[in-house]
This record gives sequence, C-alpha cells and structure tokens, in this order.
Amino acid sequence: MMLMKASYFIFRRMLRDYIGMAILLLLPIALISVLALIADGAVSEPLGIPMMDEVAVTMVFAFIMFGGFYTMEYVRGDLMSSMKWRIYSLPYGIHNHAYAILISCSLFNVLQSLLVVFYTIFVYNVNWGNLGIVFFIILLVTAVIQLVFINFVLGVKKYKTAERLGTGFGLACLMLGEVWFPLPDGPFFSFLSTYSNPFSLGQNMIFATITGENIEKAIISLVIFIALALVLAITAVYFGRRKLI
Repeated sequence: MMLMKASYFIFRRMLRDYIGMAILLLLPIALISVLALIADGAVSEPLGIPMMDEVAVTMVFAFIMFGGFYTMEYVRGDLMSSMKWRIYSLPYGIHNHAYAILISCSLFNVLQSLLVVFYTIFVYNVNWGNLGIVFFIILLVTAVIQLVFINFVLGVKKYKTAERLGTGFGLACLMLGEVWFPLPDGPFFSFLSTYSNPFSLGQNMIFATITGENIEKAIISLVIFIALALVLAITAVYFGRRKLI
C-alpha cells in the first residue's frame, strides 16, 4: 500500500516537470509533424507500409530510449543527495522508494509515448495495429530502459558518468537501429541491427503487429526482452544494496 502511495506522489511530482514533458512529448510530436511533410504519402519498400507509419514508430521508440533519465534524476535527488535523509526517515524501506521511482517513471514514459501514438493516429491516420499489443510492447520496452538507467546510476560512483553512459546508450541504440544511416552488409551487422538493442527489438514487435509478418522475429525479440529484464532487475537489486543500504 505504501509503495502505491509513494508511486502516486512521485507521479504527481513528475507532472510538474514541464521541461521533461516538453522534451519527451512535444519534441517528438514536432519532429513527426515536420517529417510528415517529407514523407508525404511515400511507402517504405522494406516493410511495405506507409513511410509515415515507419516515422511514427521510429520517433516513439527513439524517445523511449532516453526516458530513463527520469529514473536517474529521481534516484539521485531522493536517495543520493542531501535530501536523502528525509526519505530515509519515512516509515518504509528505502528499497520501496526506489521501486516507487521505477514504477512511476515507467508509467509516466508509457503515458507520454501513448499520447504520441494517439496523436499520430488521429492526425496522420497511422496504423499501429492492435493497440492493446502496442501498449504491452511500449510498457515492456519502457520498463527495460528504466532498468538500464537505474543500473547506470546505481552502478557507477559519479552521477556525471551515469549521465554520459545514458546518453551514449541511447545514441548507440539509434545507431545500431539504423536510424541515421544503414550498417554495412553482412550477417553480423544484420544481427546487430535486428536483435542487439532495445530500439530494434521494440520495432521488431511493433512492425509485426502492424504488418502481421515476421512473427518469429517478434517472438525472438520478446524472449530477449524478458531475459534482459530479468538480468537487469537482478543487477539493479545488487547495485542498490551496495549503494543505498
């Protein structure tokens, strides 16, 4: 019960973070609106779907890759700064507050992503397929990203280093996902662009939902995500016990 109350109050605090909302909500909407003018009815040949659909999926998952900065900032502010003694004095375990941060940040990122999804549906008629499955995929990808970033902030000594790791991780995911340019040909690079990062794994599942094709690729991506989430959760608990207790 205390965990849910703490999550609720953290979520309310996040609603007052107007800069973060502008970056992760308004910026992708603005970029999608600009890219829609360029797409202009074109079709993505590799996927066989409108280019606008591919742009929308890419933008949503690209910004999810950086959503973990919420978690890092709240962990630092509440549990690793001069304010931490207020949290330590609360009548529940400090690990519960860390869980509350993780839950709140994940749900907040999911909400932001879904708002962008609905924007693309109503404004550009983007086909996302089954919205229930889309919600599950976004939730799964977001949870994994939050776990990655909480491992960064708990696993290194300096917060600046954790920030650099987070930025590098997000950019590496986009690079391996061939957002800016294609990787060289060959089985190794094909594997990297398909299964090596959360961005590509999320896209695999979403595109399978949209097209009804490459279901095996989506299932493999789901299995990788679940295994990755379990490993990251275990390491986060380990680092948390070392740093917060």
